[in-house]
Amino acid sequence: MQAVEELCGKTPVMQCFANDAQWGKIPERCHGDVQSMFEAENDSAAADGADPAEDPAATPIEDLSALSYGGILRAGPGMDSKKKASIRLGQPIELIEATGIWTDDFQWFKVRTASGTGYHWGGIFCTMGGAKPEGVLYDCDENPPGSF
Repeated sequence: MQAVEELCGKTPVMQCFANDAQWGKIPERCHGDVQSMFEAENDSAAADGADPAEDPAATPIEDLSALSYGGILRAGPGMDSKKKASIRLGQPIELIEATGIWTDDFQWFKVRTASGTGYHWGGIFCTMGGAKPEGVLYDCDENPPGSF
């Protein structure tokens, strides 16, 4: 927490870490703690009566199926985070949570794959089984892996 406070100052943690470069400025072992801080910010906003950007009509991400367009499973939510594994075209991914961290108009998601648990960028996967979450490239029914 001290490293995050020194890095972000009074800037909300989610806003501070929207810049991918920030992830490289803290030890990798602290990435999970930063995610916990994101959750605390969302809980605080909800307690204050603010809606933490949830659409009541949206399908919960854990109820969706997802397929990757390929790419890299990363240790943290950012292009600069360490590579954990490669993800092949069409590989199923289980969505665990939306991080609230965005890169180039797509959100990072915590996912579980056959290669392990990590982070996958929403710009290179699709979902099916309900409304596509904000920050995901396509609906798999419209654009299945290998269709373009």
